[in-house]
Amino acid sequence: MPRKADARLEGRILDAAYKIWSERGENALTMRAVARAARTTTPTLYERFSHKSDLLVLLRRRARRNLFSAIRSSRSTVEACRRALDFFTAHPHDYRLVSEDWAVALARKEPLPSFEFLEQRLAAQLGGARHRHMRLALALVALVNGTAILLHSSKAHTKIHREFRQACISACAALIGSAAQKKSRAKGATSFQGKARHNR
Repeated sequence: MPRKADARLEGRILDAAYKIWSERGENALTMRAVARAARTTTPTLYERFSHKSDLLVLLRRRARRNLFSAIRSSRSTVEACRRALDFFTAHPHDYRLVSEDWAVALARKEPLPSFEFLEQRLAAQLGGARHRHMRLALALVALVNGTAILLHSSKAHTKIHREFRQACISACAALIGSAAQKKSRAKGATSFQGKARHNR
C-alpha cells in the first residue's frame, strides 16, 4: 500500500525556507539546507520545487504579505511610510525579497497589496480615485526604499540612522502636504471661476 502524501509538507518546506532566508539570507538558502530544516529529503524537495527560483517566488509573496500586515492598520499615508521603513529596517532580508523585482511586478500589474494600500490612503486623504495618486505613491516608495538602502549599508552611528529615518518621514509628509495644497488651490480656482461665470 503506497504511503500517504504529506499534505503539510509544502507548508513545512516554505516555513523552513523562509526562516533560513530571514535569519541568514540568500547564501544560506540551499535546497539541501531547506530539505534538512523541513525534515524531508532533497529529492522530495526537488519533486515540488525544481529550482530555487521557484521557492523564491513564494517567499517573495510571503514577504509582501508580511509588509502589508505591518502597515495595514496605518491611519494615514505618512504612518504607512513610517511603518514600511521600520519593517524594512528590522527585516533586511525581507526587504531584499520585496524590493528585488518590485518594479517588474508593478509593470506586470501583479498584486502589490502595500502599494495599493498606499494609493488608497492617498485617495482617502486627498480625494479622487486611487489610480490618480500613482505618481505620488511611486515617489513615496522611492523615498522609503532609498532610505532603507542607506540604513542597511551604513555602518554609521545610531544617531545618523535616526536622522536618515526622520528625514525620510519628513520628506514623505512634505510631498503629501504639497499635493494637498495643490489640490486645495485647484479647488479654490475652480470655485472662483464658477462664481465669476455666475456673476456675469
